[in-house]
Amino acid sequence: METIKVPDRLNCSNNAFQLLEKIDNANYMGLDKGMITRSEVFLFAMSLGVESKTKNEITSTHQGGLILEKSIDSKTRASIYSQYIISLKEPSNELDEILKKDKVFKLAEQYANAGFEMIAYYFENKEPEELVIDLFLELDSQYEKINQGRTNGQ
Repeated sequence: METIKVPDRLNCSNNAFQLLEKIDNANYMGLDKGMITRSEVFLFAMSLGVESKTKNEITSTHQGGLILEKSIDSKTRASIYSQYIISLKEPSNELDEILKKDKVFKLAEQYANAGFEMIAYYFENKEPEELVIDLFLELDSQYEKINQGRTNGQ
């Protein structure tokens, strides 16, 4: 019988960790460590991956991980678990699945890894002001979709 190691941290790739160091040094979009927590940066990266429906395996895990489980804030924990629940085929019949922390964390890490790759692209190719405008345009687009659903009776 295979023993499953219960994770004690959220991991990231070596590339993502190096990116975070660059962001810290450049204060890119206020994502540096003094402004927001690593949980918040992880959540931002995970959200980008979820929004794009992109999951990427971590091929080279940073040795120390990114966030120890005891340091994961409540909004990050709630987002991680809710995203996992949404991914279940029949959530009402599979709620015991959320006890499988290794699977919950792996899904979050895969989404975050995709998000970190997007952030790396932004960092290399867009000025912070340009990115903020792009994000506001995306927010407007999402708002319009929601608003159209309401006016169409959905």
